Formats: sequence, C-alpha cells, structure tokens
Amino acid sequence: MGTPVPSAPKKSGQSWLPHIVLGAALALLVIALTQGFLFEFGPLMRLELSTIDYRFRARGSLPVPQESLKVVIVEINAESFKSVPVNFPWPRSYYAHLVRNLKRAGAAAVGFDIVFDQPLDPRGDEDLRRAIRETGIVVVGGKTEIGSGEYTLKRADENYNSVFFGADSSIGIVYLRNDDDGINRRYRPFTVDPARGLRIPSLSFAVLNKYYGKGPFYVAENRPSEFIYNGRPLPKFDVASVLINYYGPDRTFAHIKFVDVLDDRDFKTVDEITTGAEINTFDDPDIGYLPSGLFKGKIVMVGSTEPEGHDVLPVPMASGRQAGENMMYGVEIHANAIQNVLDGNFLRREPWWLDSTAILFFCLTTFLATSKFKEIKFRRQITGDILGIFFMIVELAIIGGVSVWLFSRSNYVTAMTSPVLAVLVGYMGAVVYNYVAERKQKMVIKGMFSQYVNPNVVDELVENPEKLRLGGERDELTVMFSDIEGFTGISESLEPETLVAILNEYLSLMTHTIFSNQGTLDKFEGDAIMAFWGAPIPQADHALRACRTSIEMFDSLKIMREQWKKENKPDINIRIGLNTGEMIVGNMGGLGRFDYTVIGDSVNLAARLESANKQYHTRLMIGERTYQMVSDHIIARELDKLVVVGKTAPVTVYELMQLSSVPIPPERAQFIETYQKALVLYRDRQWSAAIATFEKALKVNPSDHTCQIYIERSRLYETMPPPEDWNGVFVLRMK
Repeated sequence: MGTPVPSAPKKSGQSWLPHIVLGAALALLVIALTQGFLFEFGPLMRLELSTIDYRFRARGSLPVPQESLKVVIVEINAESFKSVPVNFPWPRSYYAHLVRNLKRAGAAAVGFDIVFDQPLDPRGDEDLRRAIRETGIVVVGGKTEIGSGEYTLKRADENYNSVFFGADSSIGIVYLRNDDDGINRRYRPFTVDPARGLRIPSLSFAVLNKYYGKGPFYVAENRPSEFIYNGRPLPKFDVASVLINYYGPDRTFAHIKFVDVLDDRDFKTVDEITTGAEINTFDDPDIGYLPSGLFKGKIVMVGSTEPEGHDVLPVPMASGRQAGENMMYGVEIHANAIQNVLDGNFLRREPWWLDSTAILFFCLTTFLATSKFKEIKFRRQITGDILGIFFMIVELAIIGGVSVWLFSRSNYVTAMTSPVLAVLVGYMGAVVYNYVAERKQKMVIKGMFSQYVNPNVVDELVENPEKLRLGGERDELTVMFSDIEGFTGISESLEPETLVAILNEYLSLMTHTIFSNQGTLDKFEGDAIMAFWGAPIPQADHALRACRTSIEMFDSLKIMREQWKKENKPDINIRIGLNTGEMIVGNMGGLGRFDYTVIGDSVNLAARLESANKQYHTRLMIGERTYQMVSDHIIARELDKLVVVGKTAPVTVYELMQLSSVPIPPERAQFIETYQKALVLYRDRQWSAAIATFEKALKVNPSDHTCQIYIERSRLYETMPPPEDWNGVFVLRMK
C-alpha cells in the first residue's frame, strides 16, 4: 500500500476580485517605476534606451538608395593630409577654395562641422570670409557652454566661438548630446541665447535654413509634444530633443575626400607637384566631380573622419555585431539629422498614457492566466508551470515583435521595458501568490517523503514521484563508441587552453550530429563519445539511425578538418564502433545522483569494435546484429570473424562504407566485389587464389590494410595450414 498524499486544499473560486485587485496593484507598481511621475529609476531608463538600439539592429539600414540621399560628406582624412602641400592646420584659403568649388558644382548649402575659434593667418582668414559672403551657402560651426535643460549661452558678447560668425551670421551649434549610457540617439534643434533673446539653431538646422532660404536665426517652433520646422512637425522625444532615425551605420552617406574637391586645375596636390601630371579630380571633364553633378542641389557637410580628431561617437546603428562597430563621426550624425528633416522621416514616441494602459493589460493578464494554470489539476503539476511560462514567452514575443514591426514599418517607438517588466512582475506575483497558498500542503509532503528519500530530491518527488524509481529494463538498442585517433600524442603537443578549445569545438560538432539523428548522448570520457539509439523513445530503425549518424560524423569532421588546416590546428581522425543487441537501459546510480545510461555485453562489444579498428586500419566497424538490421540500406564489407577480449563466442564484423541511397563510386564497387571474392577463396583454404585476388583488390585500393592482413595470413597458412576444424575466426588479443 502506498503512502497517502494529502490533497491540496480547495480554493473557494467564488470570485476573481482578489486576483484582479492584486494584479492591478502590481501594474501600478510597474507604472510608478517606469513612467517617472514620482522619480526616475535610472537603470530602467537606460535599459529602455538600449531597446531602441536593439530595434535599429533588427531593422537594419533603411532601404534608401544612396543616390537619393541629399547629403554628401566631404571628409578631412589622412589621405587628404598627405595629398596637400601644406601641413595641418591648413590655411583658411583651402576652405575658401573648397567653398568656391562646391558653389561651382551647384551645392545648395555647405555646413562646417568645424569650429574656427581662433584667427590663423590674415590673408587666408580674409579669403574664407570673402568666400562665405560671395557664395552665400556656408554655415560655420559654433560652440558654447551648456546650461541645464535647454542649451544656454552665457556670454553677452557671444560670437559662438567662431571668428567667421560676422561673415553672414550663419552659424550652427555643433555640440551633440549623448544619453546617460554614452550613446548618441537624440538631436536638439536649437540653443537658447538669453543675452540676445535668441534661439541659435544647431548645425543641422542652420544648414537647413540655408537650404530652404530661411534667415540665420530661424528656429523650430517649440510646442508641448512637437517642434514645428518650416511647417513640418518634428515629434519630440523629450522636452528639448528629437530622436534621430539613423539611415544606416557609418559611411551610409557618400564620402568625398577633402583633397578631391580642392584638386582642380588651379590647385596642385603633392602627387601633381611630384610627378608633373595633371589629375584634377574636381573639374576633369571625364572623371571630375564637377561634370558628374554629384554636388548639384545637395547639402554638403564638411568634417573630420580621423579618429585622432576625437569626433567619433557611439550610435545605435552598427556595421556588425562586434564591440566598437557602432561608432560614427559627428559630421555623419549631423547628416542623418538633416536627411530626417528633408524626408520627413521622424521617429514618434508612444505617449505615456498608452504605455500605462499596456502595462495594466499585460500585468493583469499575466497574473490571472498564470494563477489559472496553477489552479487547474493537470495529470502532472509541471504542465501548469509549463503553460504559464509558455504564455509569458508568447507575451514577450508579441511585445518584442510588435515593437520591432512598428519601428521598422511606421517609425513608431513603443516602450518595451515597461510591458516586459509588467509581464515578469505579473508572472512572479502569481507564482508567489500560488506558492503561499500551497506551501502548507507541500511542507506536509516534504515531511512524509523526507523519511524515505534523499532531501535533495524531495522537491522533484513532490512534482513527479515516479522519477525516483531506479534500475532499468532490457531492450534491444544500438550503441556507439567513438574515439580520436592518437589523441594522447595530440594532447601532449598542445597547451591546455588550446586543447580544451579544440576538444570543445569537436565535441560540439559531434553532439550536434548525434542529436540531429535523435540519438541519446550517454557521456563524454575525454575525447571519447558514447551514445545510443532506441531509448528513451523507442525507435524501430535505431540501427539505421546510428549508421547514418556515424557517416555524418565523418562528413562533418571532414569539413572541420579543412577549416582547422587553414587555422593551423592539428589534423585529427576518429574511429567508431557500432553494435546492436540486448542491454539494460535506465537510471543507474543512487537516489542523490544517477545517470540515464546503458550497460551489458552488447555495450562492451561496441567499445571493443571501436578499438578493433586499429588492427584493420578502418574507421567505422559495426557488429553482426547491426549489419543484419540495416543490410538493405548500407554498403559494407565483411571484415572478419572475431573473438574479442573477454569473450569466447565469435562475432562477424563489418566495415560500414556508405549508405546505399548514395550512388557508389565505380572504383569502390569494383573493390568490394573483388575483395568479397578473395574472402570466399580465403575461407575455402584456396590460399594462392586468395592471395592473387586480394592483390587484385589492392590494385584498385592500394591503401587497404585489411587486404594486406589477409595476404599475410594466407602466406602463413600456405606453409602452416590451419587445423581441419578451422572456421576462419581470429582471436583479438588487445582491447
């Protein structure tokens, strides 16, 4: 008679009102943590910002052809430094020459992400000042101190740190504000100058003023939920910023070298001076940028793309998955902000009330659903837990999927952290609630069973008492042993860390192959692998699955060896033994620790077959019963009749060569046919004929060691014939 288990106390079920009240209270807690009404919880705020980066990565670059982008970047880079005759800092006449060439090329506006805060040379400075006035398309970069809240200028005589501010007063503040985690996601349209009663546009908006023919101090109108610029609404991300919708990672916009715009017929580069040849990348009639029309009607941003310029910043977009691949130069960030305005391609943030509604919905739904799953009396209690987790995972997938979809399709930024937190809090709240309700019953069960079993497994017994049964059952299965050939020598030649990395890579690949054929991995012993088929789930074709797995292991190993050769890693080969037979399968061990494994003579024979490969220089040896079960599906040859160490009864062993579903190469078919004829002659004691036929087989496959073995045996038997009762059995002396 079994030990009686006390039944769970019945729940009243009279009303779900307590559940609803508790779920709603948890939702209010999440709202208080995430909405910032009372305080801002920094870690959650930063986590929410990181979800924006996730959405950028999931979306990838916008499908916008580069030729449709209206911003071109002229980059000051190392090649330009080397190609102009004067060392950096360059005379301002270079910039004047650049501006005039861009004007000739039809550029609509030119923005310098450079702050000319000090005079350099009177002649060059005056040349640039004239070029700014003459062309009327230039915006110079400015900077100043930053106040709290909006940007605030603090000097009454402010020239915004630019000696060229007086040229035509077209200036833009170059400062880029990053978020608390250092990532640049936002852009402020303007800076406040209280001394003059002005709002000064940021660099991108100052350049847009030139493009649209606005005055130098024209700025966006500041409304509660949006900015209005040139009649177009720009959704706010916070009180002073918009969220940049990055078109792609760095170098998404066309980049033209500074020197290539300078290099016209009137400018001599270092190469032209050295070689005497005219290159003229700007105005050459065939290859020049001027006749190409590249700059016509475009906005040109001029800035540094040299890391030494310290203007490289982290952004949400990345060119890959490695750390540091999300860096972008400041001039490119300004270019993205400009293109957003030109295209009307803005990111809109979900309003707080909609976010709060989502929190209430997800928290309450998760709490009620999880509580219901735990109340239902399933045959196995874990079923309710699985359903609750599955329901939660589905909710999280919906939150993530919908957020990415809305971001990618509609430029809509929903909150992700708060609804995810609502789901987690709702789930954990339900778990704790139900745990408290059932704790008394579980303590009684623990008290009963702790008298009979190890306390370490009491919790598992409470949920699934049948799992305590030890022992196993007898069944016919197929077991595999594999080993790396010469592994000891390989391990002695490598550093321990390298050896572990190589072994992990190899074992991972082999394990994947075993699992893909529904095999059961028994254990690893160093480089050796033990696996079996037919349990715990019965498989009528377990022998064929084992054969297919073994062949695929060799195929996978071949690919890995080719890759390792390129990486100067050691070359390895493996041996495999397969055997089918009756064995005991089940949980073996003690109550505190046991393994699901197989034991028996058939298991030991598989291990012996793996080792026997060494005698025949073969790779894949299978037992007699395995061959009988799969003979219609494989191509194999009989190797020998063996008596392995520790046994007296002989067993016929075979070399598995391939699956019969794969076309057999003509040479292999010819070799097998000749080999089998030779083996028949050998068994008939026709030694000379057997030798000749084995030698004929060797001509087809010169590396076959088994033929050599039989030739040596036949020559021995020619001089020393075996006894009359000889049956061709070979006794294997080594494991």
